[in-house]
Amino acid sequence: MSADGTTFPRLGKVAGRVFTTREIARLSRLTPQRVRRCVRAGFLAPSRGSRRRFEYSLRDLLVLRATRALLEAKLGPRRIAAVIAGLRKTLPDGRDVSSVRLTVEGDEVIVAEGRRRWRLGSGQLLLGFDRPSAAPRVQRLSEDQGGEEEDDRAAYRAFTRGLALEPIAPEEAKEAYRAALRLDPTAVPALVNLGRLEHVSGDLDAAEEHYRAALGLDDTERTAAFNLALLAEDRRQPRLAVQRYLRVLEIDPDHADTHHRLARLYSRLGRREAARRHTRLYRTLARRP
Repeated sequence: MSADGTTFPRLGKVAGRVFTTREIARLSRLTPQRVRRCVRAGFLAPSRGSRRRFEYSLRDLLVLRATRALLEAKLGPRRIAAVIAGLRKTLPDGRDVSSVRLTVEGDEVIVAEGRRRWRLGSGQLLLGFDRPSAAPRVQRLSEDQGGEEEDDRAAYRAFTRGLALEPIAPEEAKEAYRAALRLDPTAVPALVNLGRLEHVSGDLDAAEEHYRAALGLDDTERTAAFNLALLAEDRRQPRLAVQRYLRVLEIDPDHADTHHRLARLYSRLGRREAARRHTRLYRTLARRP
């Protein structure tokens, strides 16, 4: 939260917003249109934000990554929805689709978990399960860039532990995010969440370091860019904040909160026309369904 009471975007809120349609499409290497088809098919379940836009959780991202091989094999979203429904019936309680790897061989969907591979329809175990899978890895928190599979899973477990601890034990949540980053230094969501917690606790230098690290890994990470601008406001650097908010708009021109904050800053700086322009844009975006 900033000095004027503004609540920070909670990237790490399990049931709330994590990614926009554009962000989850980019991270999954799919088109936004294909992501929306997956929503219509029913195997993605984003929530609706304050302006009725889809807001996706980290779980949605992991499900997309688990099913990307099926999408690339030209299976339609409705068939994939049926595949996922069937898979969920076979998995033990507490296990999710994102914990396995899915591939297509001929007309059959193959499920891989560790060293085991089986046909989804019949449950028949397959020989040759020691060979590497060509499917994309699904446990990483950011782009797939090497590392051991067990480390990936451990990083994800540490990250989700941080999410659970945030509301009740923020210092322990920080440690969980640091553990995730030791296992996966490219985990952009962990960097952003850790930066936000440092920001809220008043360590602005540490917060800036983490936000910048996130942007160094992904220069389109909107939440990190937005929080950097908030940080400049908290440091009473309005001109720097304006520059940083303009950078947010380069990433997402339709980010209503950024237009709102720019309108306020431009008004304080005496730039009335610029303030009016961003106020108009904010009101237009706020009315969108």
